[in-house]
Amino acid sequence: MRKRSSRDWHPEDIKAAVRKTRYGSLVALSLAYGLPVHACRHACRTPNFHGEMAIAEALGLSPRQIWPSRYESRRPRVIRSPVQSISRPDGGHCENDAAA
Repeated sequence: MRKRSSRDWHPEDIKAAVRKTRYGSLVALSLAYGLPVHACRHACRTPNFHGEMAIAEALGLSPRQIWPSRYESRRPRVIRSPVQSISRPDGGHCENDAAA
């Protein structure tokens, strides 16, 4: 297991902060966001994108503020898609700028 940085929030501090929200517990927060029951609990100790996002949103913070060590070494991802056009939820299409 990766060692937690001293700048990251301690898992008990995260749990205490979530208890003060309308969700009351990490399990309730996971369920409210449609995640597996222990997703937020696991996010306190190991990287879990969806759990991290749920916790951060519930606390009104960004995940980078809670776990700076998880985000400082990440390089920006470049998403390359072979798809020429992308369907929108409203049924329309938008052309892929890269294909033009």
